[in-house]
Amino acid sequence: MTELEKLFYLCGISADYLDYGGQRREVPLAQRQRVLRLMGLEPEDPAALAAAVERLDADPWRRWLPHYSIIAADSPEIALRVHPDQLAATFTWELILENGDALTGDCQPETLPEVGDYHADGVRYSARQLPLPALALGYHTLRVTDGVQSASSRVMACPDRFYAPEALARERLWGISCQLYTLRSGRNWGVGDFTDLLQLLPLAAAAGADLVGLNPLHAPCSEGDAMASPYSPSDRRFLNPQYIDPECEPEWETVAATLVTPAWQERRDQLRVMPLVDYEAVNQLKYEALEAMFSVFRREQRKAGTERGRAFRRFVTEGGSALEGFARHQVDHNAWARIYRTEPQFHAWLQWLASCQLQRCQQVALDSGMRMGLMRDLAVGAVGRGCEVEQARGLYLAGASIGAPPDPFAPHGQDWGLPVPHPLRLRESGFRFFIDLLHKNMSACGALRVDHVMALMRLWWCLHDADDHAGLYVFYPRDEMLALLRLESWRHHCVVVGEDLGVVPDEFRQAMRRSALLGNRLFYFEQHHDGRFRAPDELPEDVLLMVTNHDVPTLADWWRGSDLQRRRELGLIPDEDALAQQVQQREADRTQLCDWLASNGLLPAEVGPELDMTLCSAIHQGCARGASRLLLLQLEDLQLLAEPVNIPGTWREYPNWRRKQAQLTTAIFAAPDVQALLAAVDRERRA
Repeated sequence: MTELEKLFYLCGISADYLDYGGQRREVPLAQRQRVLRLMGLEPEDPAALAAAVERLDADPWRRWLPHYSIIAADSPEIALRVHPDQLAATFTWELILENGDALTGDCQPETLPEVGDYHADGVRYSARQLPLPALALGYHTLRVTDGVQSASSRVMACPDRFYAPEALARERLWGISCQLYTLRSGRNWGVGDFTDLLQLLPLAAAAGADLVGLNPLHAPCSEGDAMASPYSPSDRRFLNPQYIDPECEPEWETVAATLVTPAWQERRDQLRVMPLVDYEAVNQLKYEALEAMFSVFRREQRKAGTERGRAFRRFVTEGGSALEGFARHQVDHNAWARIYRTEPQFHAWLQWLASCQLQRCQQVALDSGMRMGLMRDLAVGAVGRGCEVEQARGLYLAGASIGAPPDPFAPHGQDWGLPVPHPLRLRESGFRFFIDLLHKNMSACGALRVDHVMALMRLWWCLHDADDHAGLYVFYPRDEMLALLRLESWRHHCVVVGEDLGVVPDEFRQAMRRSALLGNRLFYFEQHHDGRFRAPDELPEDVLLMVTNHDVPTLADWWRGSDLQRRRELGLIPDEDALAQQVQQREADRTQLCDWLASNGLLPAEVGPELDMTLCSAIHQGCARGASRLLLLQLEDLQLLAEPVNIPGTWREYPNWRRKQAQLTTAIFAAPDVQALLAAVDRERRA
């Protein structure tokens, strides 16, 4: 292997990949070299090339311990790398546990099993396996000394499987999914908020649901058109203040007397009845109230030293430098604050309110009888101009963005516009940012869906300096990131679902199975090669099955085929011939769906061109019979909504991430046909 190829390997830069058709595609050398340059390396300079290989490949062998060690908690072992002159030396080790306790021992490397070697500096370095006592899950510190020199390593003791509650092992749970901003009520300010969620949770629990799946709740960019998409956030570690309900905070009563004028009520009522969320107007309305409330809080709570004021100060202290950095970023970039825009404490206060209200939602879910409660969603990345990328500047690369390789629907590939994380710096940082990201997103929930979970293994990099739609896969430390995801899953008692739709390498699916990581399936895609829908007993067990989701047509839209005509009008289907082919395929799929229902004794006596509640209920009941551990029904399908909330591949052509529900949440759950559908699903899941 040449030095250049060795460096490609050490940096995770692929030489080829399998396309959507299973054909192997070679990556041009020039593209691979461009990625090295993006990483700050110089592939054309032989001296720099050799130095980079030396640093990445040889230098770790010159240290007794790596900077971090990710190990199995039940049988912990660490590789002690020593020079041949040190094999007979006596080493003393001390393991400082996360709780402050200490374990000690000593060893002679020559008596330990050899687990690897490396030739450098004209000598043969040897890796010796140092056994440690079984450890509690968590983050510990190992120190080693020979009496003259010393070394330390952060030890991350991880489980071999993901957390799963007892109920998930013996029962098939189900729930409702919704985009929070779409919820309607007679009291919100034009966008679904945490109080609307509080209203939904007991209604769903009373029907037998054990979880409610949400869109990402990440802090958005308030500048630019991307602000509407929950999958293009400013910072995934923090929450979107638009979901705060000002009226449930004690400061509201003080400001309402002067704020709530007839003109103000008219603004709010107009926003409430609109079919689409007007994010700009909603946030202007909310920030007017929140700034007035902050004045009251600062006067009556923070300075007076009340328990509420002390709780906020604890939140700020616990948030540390990350919260401070986010608040300062908001000072420079928040477009809606006026009075307190330049006051970091105001932006920290909004995060405190949002966090408290979200925590309250999870507690209400559990108090209502749900066994999991909220399922949050972790987006795959953050936008380049946002706080996350700015605060972790060395971790992200601006010259490439996350996307997907070419396929029949996107012949030039997809560019999602999210800066790529640097795989080497992820490791060099000991994954601290990744761990913090998981900690923040596993709070106040019982489950977490990880969008595009294949990112733990590889990402498609779109290269910005190319005019040929250049791209390639770059690999990430899969085993280490999966281990940390398992660890945080247990520390938070949080079920994890990996969104693994699309092309997934077999080795990653095997890693998911070994770890008991739940996958994600969509009913539309659960077909055999001949088009037959999989029978309920053929559906996989270790998955979350979604009847529909935010990226595919609703059931009503799919059944009538109106999604195809819409895609043609938007230019996503290139011509009338292609439309005719897809219409023909949809007719065949509808026939297959009817056959599937008939084979399960669920086909209604009459099936027309429009989806009705009888057919909708039959489809949901059939999905509920599946073996999948988790099932989610989309709120839109319970109302037979046809308009999608999002159409992938569009931006300004369609109002993505804005369409509201058709009915109030209370009206949806009060409808007799919805109650009958949910009761049928609940019976099937408990059978």
